[in-house]
Amino acid sequence: MAKSKDLADLTRRFAAIPKEIRRKVQPAVDQGGAEMVARMKYLAPSEDGDLAASIEATQGPVELSVTVSAGGAATTGADGFDHALGQEFGTKDMPRNSFFWPSVNSLKKRVRGRIDRAISKAIKEGWSK
Repeated sequence: MAKSKDLADLTRRFAAIPKEIRRKVQPAVDQGGAEMVARMKYLAPSEDGDLAASIEATQGPVELSVTVSAGGAATTGADGFDHALGQEFGTKDMPRNSFFWPSVNSLKKRVRGRIDRAISKAIKEGWSK
């Protein structure tokens, strides 16, 4: 069951895409997620390595999506503060050391282009049969 009206609409639209096209586009989506994870791990501060190890790409809430996340339980201290957020946005005692959003912003155009090309290619191959 979808969590919101927008997600339900998106899920319905994705279900209308033929399975063959979805199967051909999924590698481009996965490659984009892997590329973002690699860039984030490269930019993440490496004092103890917990932050870089916590960065991962998982299946998104709908098909043909990937969720990239960082932090969570691996970087949350006993005080409940997520140190990944502190690195990304800074604190009063520590300047920003952004790794997440610079990666997303520098790669989103390339990833979107790759996915668009995969969609175009899959549609052309589907109609040429």
